[in-house]
Amino acid sequence: MSNQLVKSTIGRMNYFFGLQVTELLIHNQLKQIQNSMKTSCKYVEKDLISSEKFHLTVFVMELTDEQIPIIKSTLMPQAKLLATEIFGENNKPTSLLKGVGSFKERVVWAGINENHDGYSKLIDFRNRLYKLFKDQNIKVEDDRGWHPHITIAKGKNIQRNYLKIKKHMDENLEFGLQNFSKLQLMKIGTTDPITKYYYIEDTIDL
Repeated sequence: MSNQLVKSTIGRMNYFFGLQVTELLIHNQLKQIQNSMKTSCKYVEKDLISSEKFHLTVFVMELTDEQIPIIKSTLMPQAKLLATEIFGENNKPTSLLKGVGSFKERVVWAGINENHDGYSKLIDFRNRLYKLFKDQNIKVEDDRGWHPHITIAKGKNIQRNYLKIKKHMDENLEFGLQNFSKLQLMKIGTTDPITKYYYIEDTIDL
């Protein structure tokens, strides 16, 4: 298998695995946080992530057009088997979304409760999926430890107005449970004209 995949030389990460946030209650609560941030500082509106794109990034990678069909036919079925092994045949990975924080005063995110029962299985799945792809010569991002989160705002206006934005952060704020039903392979920077989500290259049911 490994000799079928020639490592990409594109030079930039262009695809990622994501878990879409679909619970309406969670969507509405995250939008409330965004609206509160916007009320505190109108300039941050440009940095707010569209609610249609709320997701949890599993990891990013660099793929060529030649690699895509091989990944669809071989690695995605292996990812499905991995998910069944970890989560069970009829059990969807479930996470409790909790807390609002930031990375480097530039990215505002909603986090995942590390004490919830589903957290360790989600981490295990991500780490083993990452290894599966890396071992097959896929150029993946450096593994610096996964911090699962949903980005709700990102950009220079957040950084410039951070003191106004910081008051909306609360590590104890709970958003509820999210069942992740699908793992989606998506292209970075794209938008589906119908769903307003990312363009989905391939999907497996979890």
